[in-house]
Amino acid sequence: MINKISNSLAYRLPLLYRSLLKYKPLAVGQPKASSAYTVLMMTGKSIIDMTRLAVYSIAKYWEEIPKLIIASDGSLSPEEIKSKFKFWPGELIVNHWQQSAVYHQDKNRINLLNYAESHVLGKKLAVILHQAEIQPVIWIDSDILFYEDFKKYIPQHNGFVCGGSQEGHSTYDDRVLNFYDNNLYDTYTFSSGLLIIYGPRIYEDFRLEELLFHVSNYVHYFTEQTIFAHIASSSIGIPWTTEIIKNDHQDSQQIKPMKKKGIVGRHYTANVRHLFWRDSLFNL
Repeated sequence: MINKISNSLAYRLPLLYRSLLKYKPLAVGQPKASSAYTVLMMTGKSIIDMTRLAVYSIAKYWEEIPKLIIASDGSLSPEEIKSKFKFWPGELIVNHWQQSAVYHQDKNRINLLNYAESHVLGKKLAVILHQAEIQPVIWIDSDILFYEDFKKYIPQHNGFVCGGSQEGHSTYDDRVLNFYDNNLYDTYTFSSGLLIIYGPRIYEDFRLEELLFHVSNYVHYFTEQTIFAHIASSSIGIPWTTEIIKNDHQDSQQIKPMKKKGIVGRHYTANVRHLFWRDSLFNL
């Protein structure tokens, strides 16, 4: 009986935590130096509260402040988003994902635009490829929190680079694997929640227009992730294992907050999303 109550509270209390976090003052303390890195994220009405806390964890725990680009998924205006990040102590650019659509339209990437119009992860792919053709970027999903400085874990590179974090299990779109004849199930368990990526010719070199025509139906949730996993297999693969970016569900029914000592960051995927609010309240 006690275990049932405890397990129930583990899922119910985060609803209260999420409400309380809206009133949490986000103070970043002393001014910090700027870094040469660019962080890229996307947000919208359903995840803006989560994005706000993910960004705050960067501002609080990273020793240097990167340039931050946030794209709207279309459900909030850039002005509405910008008002949520007044605490950010560095350069902040907020735009609409449609700016990426225009960029790709000019390059006649019709199938990418079809994917983006059909699925939010298509928008993610479009936004990342747009910025990654211009400059190296670190993409961060809104369900990732940091608890230590991340700089020393960012790999050095010279030119084209693509790498991601480690997933707990393999989740791929087999249609993409078949197109490339690449059995990633035997390679690694890849997550596109955290990426480092740069390359002016990624779209052409990896035949993405042809691939997206081949896929055609964009309802599969892991199409975008599988694309990045394949690209990374020609580059640095997984620079961030689960020892660096924690990604598991062992404490999914635990009421006590996670002990952050020794944790660089954590990816709070869907099965532990409720823990995001728990750890944000007690660890940020």
